[in-house]
Amino acid sequence: MKKNAHVYTEEQIRILEQNPYTHSVSPYRLVFTLAFKEFFISKVHEPGMTCPKILRAAGYDTQFFTRYFIDSVRKKILAEAASPEGLKPPRGLSQAEKIKAFAEKDLDSQRTATSIKELQSRVVHLEQQVEFLKKISNTLHPPET
Repeated sequence: MKKNAHVYTEEQIRILEQNPYTHSVSPYRLVFTLAFKEFFISKVHEPGMTCPKILRAAGYDTQFFTRYFIDSVRKKILAEAASPEGLKPPRGLSQAEKIKAFAEKDLDSQRTATSIKELQSRVVHLEQQVEFLKKISNTLHPPET
């Protein structure tokens, strides 16, 4: 992990996921949508519009972010906008899109082995999330002895 890396709490992740400008978020990473990047570029050259003000205008709580993160957001978006390709949408599906795609799958039409394998993978992932939440919960609220 980088020296300046910040870990988002489960509550912060939940809040960040609700922002329409958030493509995806994990404890270690926040990915913005193309709409956010366009919004950022539209505001960045306005007088008095600093990166924290733009983040607040987009509905983000700037206390969730380190100074390093805020500075790197500005640098990365401006560099991407200045590149020959311009602003690009984030790669991959957002968490909401993944959940929707899974819900729409017709598991009956898949081979049984494929369906079972996919469901096992999801169960393992969910069990890992539960264990992580237990550890976080014990860290935040240690059991009384």
